[in-house]
Amino acid sequence: MRTAPATGAPLFDTPSGTVGGSWRDGTVAVFRGVPVAAPHDDGPAAFAPPRAAPPWTGTLDCADTPARRALRATHTATVTCPAESGEGPHPVVVWVHGGRFQTGHADEPWYDATALAAAGCVVVTLNYRKRFEGFLPLDDTGFRGVDDLLLGLRWVRDCIAEVGGDPDQVTLAGQSAGGALVAWLLTDRRADGLFHRAVLMSPGAPRRGWRSRGLTARLALRSFRRPTSARLAAMDPDAIATAYRRFARMHAADCAVGVYPVSTAAMRPVPVIVGTMHDEFVMFPGVHQVDTLLRRTLGRRGPAGTLAAWLVAPAMVALGVPVRSLPGWCRYVGSTAPVRPLGRTVGDRTIRRWASAFAESLAAAGAPVWTYDFRGNGRLAEHCAELPLLFGSAGTGAFRSTVVGFAHGRSPDWPRFETPDRHTRLFDVAGGADHAALPRATRVTRDPWQAVRTLLGPLYPGRPVRPARARGDAGG
Repeated sequence: MRTAPATGAPLFDTPSGTVGGSWRDGTVAVFRGVPVAAPHDDGPAAFAPPRAAPPWTGTLDCADTPARRALRATHTATVTCPAESGEGPHPVVVWVHGGRFQTGHADEPWYDATALAAAGCVVVTLNYRKRFEGFLPLDDTGFRGVDDLLLGLRWVRDCIAEVGGDPDQVTLAGQSAGGALVAWLLTDRRADGLFHRAVLMSPGAPRRGWRSRGLTARLALRSFRRPTSARLAAMDPDAIATAYRRFARMHAADCAVGVYPVSTAAMRPVPVIVGTMHDEFVMFPGVHQVDTLLRRTLGRRGPAGTLAAWLVAPAMVALGVPVRSLPGWCRYVGSTAPVRPLGRTVGDRTIRRWASAFAESLAAAGAPVWTYDFRGNGRLAEHCAELPLLFGSAGTGAFRSTVVGFAHGRSPDWPRFETPDRHTRLFDVAGGADHAALPRATRVTRDPWQAVRTLLGPLYPGRPVRPARARGDAGG
């Protein structure tokens, strides 16, 4: 890796110019907020296709400083890499953050990739446009948030070798909305060859498309004219932000925006790890208060738990539980500890159902698939609890070791996900290692998503899903 003669700071030659970074303990280099695209946070560019970052002269300061971390721009990436590349090119992990397609940023503290870089990976955390700017379908041009990620992946292909990364050994990983975006990119032919493995952590995407949301989008925008990129670009950014907040409140039971529809049949059969948390949203704001009241009134499990589930059955149907499945579903959520029927339904329908469908489809297509499920071992295994176990600095842990090994081309150390057994590895959220409460021989379970797979019905009830188009299907 090149260094600046005067300061010794690491240097990175990107397609648009040279950037200077900073060292972590002399073993890891960090380049924070590197321009990948031209700015598109607001104004006319916010609703236009992304363009490559304009060139600059000299060395752009991308050191890991508080000021650089505070930029929170959507057109940048952060690169964290081992200091030495003499042992040959390192595998690349490209990270896509979550946030329900409306919040989040790649420079948030819990995505600090120092530990992954110290384990021999070059890590690129990408940003993308969100909310209306990234995912409101306009002019039949697909999703701009997806286009941002595609531009970022091409950028990785073109320049990551400059910091010791191997462009032919790229693992695309994401969590929550980021996991769904990884799944979408597996269906997008424009991404072919840009990544070679994938990790889908607690993926979740909208259940309903824009035919059912077009009117509410216009109401939120206070306009009965069809939204177009030109009309949105002419609006005040604050007015667009206010309109999105109105729109999101109208769709509180689902992702307000996001990729739709994801055609599982069109997913490219690359090696994939797919996993979830056992208790994804059992403490979801609003619903956990209802579950707590039911627990205090009726009890915690058994017949009382099933009765509690029936009392909130209308809400479960609104969340996507088929009416015909209610008896079985109420028994399941009424007997699964901790008994929180409504919160478990939220997590299982919005996250675990997606993971199950992605694993089933990829395995059926012949892809090597490995699945996992985090358990609490006395604590809740909630949404996002795995992030510190992947990125955090405390210890190594079996989960991080699994992902690092996978990025290096090694297969996980448990059987592949195949029917009928559907073997799945259990990890322990309390310690980040194996599911410590179980003997080693039983740390692999079978079909942990059986209830969500058999009782929750199709991903998109009543709608045939078409394969994604070459530019990404905005859907309806």
